[in-house]
Amino acid sequence: MMGSVTQLSASQQQIRYADAVLLLVVPSFLFGVHAWLPAGVSSRLVFTYGDPTLTTAWTAAAIHDSPAHLTSNLGWYGLVVGAAYLVYVTWGRRRLFWLLYGALLAVAPLTTVAIDYWLLYQRWGLVGPESIAFGFSGVVSAFGGLLVIGLFGVIAEWYTWPVSAATTVAFVTSGVGVALYQSPLLARPSTAVPVAGILVAIGFVSLRWWDRNLTVRRWLSAHRPAIVLAGTCGVVISALVAGMFSIEPVSGGRFPNVIAHGTGFVTGVCIAGGGLLSMS
Repeated sequence: MMGSVTQLSASQQQIRYADAVLLLVVPSFLFGVHAWLPAGVSSRLVFTYGDPTLTTAWTAAAIHDSPAHLTSNLGWYGLVVGAAYLVYVTWGRRRLFWLLYGALLAVAPLTTVAIDYWLLYQRWGLVGPESIAFGFSGVVSAFGGLLVIGLFGVIAEWYTWPVSAATTVAFVTSGVGVALYQSPLLARPSTAVPVAGILVAIGFVSLRWWDRNLTVRRWLSAHRPAIVLAGTCGVVISALVAGMFSIEPVSGGRFPNVIAHGTGFVTGVCIAGGGLLSMS
């Protein structure tokens, strides 16, 4: 594990000011669009289900209907992308992070709107032709998939694939469990799913990591870098997944689009997973 500690310290030194500036370009652009773009122009950039175009499928991600909506997406962007950048730099895959980041910015807005349009409008008829879609949350969800694959990859490199799979799946499962617990669709909310996910993760990971020759303190000390990284990113992943899949009643004529969130997340996992496989 000493090699991992050295790698972690060396990777932290690679964080550059230029990267921070680049990561701020997107939120600065979104803020500028919301603050200074005329309302008449913004209304023409949202995606209308009854009048779909390739242009609005992409531009809709930049439009937000209120400061609260924008602030929420920018806050999640900071948490998720910041954690993902930390993981990939720690893993020594800074270049891969930027390639995947750019790919998701280009692809995620299109895939989220396309699947959303096909399911909600064409297949299920849950929205009318005048309904609109907008917001950056689908892209943020895609960055969540980027974070999951990054955490999976770095833990697999430090330990084993089974440990990595158990850890990341448990974080995602616990987030889904929290969303189900909060869902108004369940007559009797149950904590069974999140609790089961967390307990399975703790039990499986502990068995894989544990060395009977080490005391608890020495074991924690030996694995501190992995525990801190996995714990921090795991909290972000669980919270993001819980927020993505939380179903809320329609309020003010709008509702959180769970389909778009899920599509974005799967897009992120697939593209980042493809990047991971291309390295092996």
